[in-house]
This record gives sequence, C-alpha cells and structure tokens, in this order.
Amino acid sequence: MSTQLKINEDLIQYLQNVGYRKDPLVDELEKETKALGQVAQMQIAKEQGQFLEIIVNISKAKSCLEIGRFTGLSTLYMARGLPSDGKIITVDNSEEFLPLAQKYWDKDGLTSKIESIIGSGVDVMQSLIDRQHTFDIIFIDADKNNYPNYYELSLSLVPSNGIIIIDNMLWHGDVADTSKNDSQTKTIRDLSSQINQDDRVEFSLLPLSDGLSFIRKK
Repeated sequence: MSTQLKINEDLIQYLQNVGYRKDPLVDELEKETKALGQVAQMQIAKEQGQFLEIIVNISKAKSCLEIGRFTGLSTLYMARGLPSDGKIITVDNSEEFLPLAQKYWDKDGLTSKIESIIGSGVDVMQSLIDRQHTFDIIFIDADKNNYPNYYELSLSLVPSNGIIIIDNMLWHGDVADTSKNDSQTKTIRDLSSQINQDDRVEFSLLPLSDGLSFIRKK
C-alpha cells in the first residue's frame, strides 16, 4: 500500500531542481519579483507554473480566467499553454505590479492572449456570470478569505468538465495544525472540507508547493 512521503528540506530542494525545467525568462521574472522583498512570497512556484501550462495544453482549453495576478508568472504559464486564438482574462485589485507582468508577457510574445482587468475578484466574476461568460479553466490565487466566494462563483463560470484550480490549499502546513485558527487558515481548511463533500465536483488535493486543489465540475 502506497503512503504519502514526508517532505523535508532535502526533498524540497530536489523537487525544485529536478521538477522544474530551467527557463531563462521565467528565472529572470522570478529574480525581479524576489527583489520586491517579502511580498514576493505571493508568487507561485515555478513547478506549479509548469503544471498549469500542461493542464491548459492537454485539456485543449481556449479560455481561462485567473483571479490574482501579482507579477504575472501564472498568467504567463497558462497563456503559453493556450492555442494561438486562446485567451486568458487575469483579474487583480491592484495595478501596482502590472507593468512588471506586462514586461514579461511582451518578452514571451503572449500579449495578444492576455486581457488584464483591475477590480474586485468577486465583482468581476459576478459581472462575467451576468454577461453569460464561461471558461474552460479557472485559477484562483488571491485573498484567502474570499476563497469560498471564488469557488462558488467559479462553479457558475465553468461548464460540465470545466476545471478549477486553487492555490495555497495547504497554507504553509497550517491547515493541519489544530492550534492555528486565524481567519485565513480556518477559511482554507473549511473550504477543503466543503470541496470534499461537494457532489457537484470531483477533486484531488495535490501537495505541489503550497498545495493545489484540482477540481472538475461534473
């Protein structure tokens, strides 16, 4: 019977070295993001980005929605996975890091596939629902206390067999620590339980970097 490995620092380093195919442009964006200081922790892991690109590609997605852009690494990877006529709409409540993101989207020749919207994730998603938009894949990596709202809205924005991917679902391991009950940890923990019991979906909770919930709407 297979068992889950315990992840230690040596294994994390191995995964980062072997689980990521070196990409100079991505490494350059990561370096610029790290120079921003502590806020850089909001950037997805590069191996997560590779995973997103593969999922977009093999699912033959043509339309993606991203909630939470930051410096645009996840947007870049998902746009790479799209066909030439594909589109990703990326939503963030701040323009602060958009110029840095656009710099690398332009360098990678992806600008025509990307539409950036500045606004509240909940408000933008509701507006897209009202206008009867649908998406093949939705990626959520934004304010954690709104995760339950983003999840429910996503279920109205993807068709049957549509995919929803949510980042930070292991939340630095705090979700497994019963002494941690701050609002963000509790929200993520409760959402995982909700997804587990939601018969509208099939799911897998993947221990990739800080945890990805991979969800298929039935």
